[in-house]
Amino acid sequence: MSKKFSSVVLFLLGFTLLMFTRRSEIVPTIPITILIAPIFILRFIRTQSTKKGLILTFIGFLLSMNIALWGLFDLSDTSTMLIFDLLRSSLIAIFYYLPYLADRLLYPKYKDQSILSTLIFPVAVTAVFFLFSLEGPLDGDVAKDIFAYGPLIFKQLASIFGLWGFVFIFSWLASIVNYAWENNFTWIRIKKASILFLSVLFIVLIFGIVKIATTDSNFDTVKVAAIILIPENGKPVSMEIIQKEKLTSPFEETIYKIESLTKEAVSNNAKIVSFQEFAILIKKEDESRLMEQFKRIAMENSVYLSVAYAYFPNEGKGENKHLFINPEGEIAIDYTKRYLLGIGEFGETGVFKKGSEIIQTADTPYGRIGVSICRDMSFQKYIKQAAEKDVDIMLSPSYDWPKGIKPSYTLRAIENGFSFVRPTYNGITYAEDYNGNILAQMDSDITEDGIMYADIPIKGIKTIHSIIGNLVAWVCVLGLLGFIVGKRRIKH
Repeated sequence: MSKKFSSVVLFLLGFTLLMFTRRSEIVPTIPITILIAPIFILRFIRTQSTKKGLILTFIGFLLSMNIALWGLFDLSDTSTMLIFDLLRSSLIAIFYYLPYLADRLLYPKYKDQSILSTLIFPVAVTAVFFLFSLEGPLDGDVAKDIFAYGPLIFKQLASIFGLWGFVFIFSWLASIVNYAWENNFTWIRIKKASILFLSVLFIVLIFGIVKIATTDSNFDTVKVAAIILIPENGKPVSMEIIQKEKLTSPFEETIYKIESLTKEAVSNNAKIVSFQEFAILIKKEDESRLMEQFKRIAMENSVYLSVAYAYFPNEGKGENKHLFINPEGEIAIDYTKRYLLGIGEFGETGVFKKGSEIIQTADTPYGRIGVSICRDMSFQKYIKQAAEKDVDIMLSPSYDWPKGIKPSYTLRAIENGFSFVRPTYNGITYAEDYNGNILAQMDSDITEDGIMYADIPIKGIKTIHSIIGNLVAWVCVLGLLGFIVGKRRIKH
């Protein structure tokens, strides 16, 4: 096989498989490809001349991301949709490309240093993805949660290192395979690096088995009802239309639905009832009247009511809010969404004000309750406050756009040791315990009444991640700087 033909095969394999790692309207999502695609892309860029490799790899990322993500956000205005999709997909392509750029420039200087050389790529990937997750238009770490893949015992790694443990190990796998490939899979040459990697993987799996086996599973539970309002015509209202036209709900009709669904849930012994994001949309002048209705519903049904709404003022920006009301009709938590989905005047940021960077909690007979809204869960450092405040159950009303096809943000529960309930309009509503077990789930397209019930543990657990946070990610940032400095010293 000629070198040119081999390069073409590597290029096509790597970037074709990469498209299957993404949520896409064009190709299906196949989680295991996140393990395989980087192997071929890394092999491709390392076997090309520096200039050729960097240019072609960049083109590969641009093409694969734009193809895979084409039309994912179906906006009403075609020109706006084309520009938005192109900019978003290209930005994602750039940050996926950067670790390969770093590896191609650094690896040749370390390739003879065995174990150390295999760490360049995973360190670079973890450092770059982490820094991009801190703030910005790429949804926190949701663009990278495809790395949270594997059996439940493996996912317990999140309770120590969070998402970044997965990013590091999976990227390290690609580097180990390439190291073996470059050494013709000769065991005597690759055994030190291979044994180290396999040992780490073994320890992670043993830790997961022990953690799940030793976690106290005898906690009392509380029945929680997660509720979505099913659209009458079966077609979800576009979030873009809501924000662009500042749509409001028919007040009396929507209150009646919320009250009826709450009564039904309580009749089935639900003690906590949590509604979707944007359960009702109102004008600012109706907010006081709305709160009185919510307090009345909670008090008359003797239930803890978690309900999300948004208001639009006549001028300026409104708020996307989440109230948690106790059975006495008192507002225990009044929360405003912190991490809005949008850029500038496009999306939520154009119509809503940001809330303060504080996770609020309320003590109940069913544990300490924390609240958030949808995209807030994408920011590890922010949600870590819940673990620091010993939250037992996190309620996070959501509104997926485009439609969600699987439970989102599942690592947050394992990282922080709380159980998690996510009532999701236009997506997958689910409940999860602190070990990541999915207790119940409901597809918004496959439900008769829009109510999901789950028995949730009323006590959370303490995790190592809640103490050390993103330590491994910061170590990788320092490690990448160390590799850069070391390269300069080797050069001179």
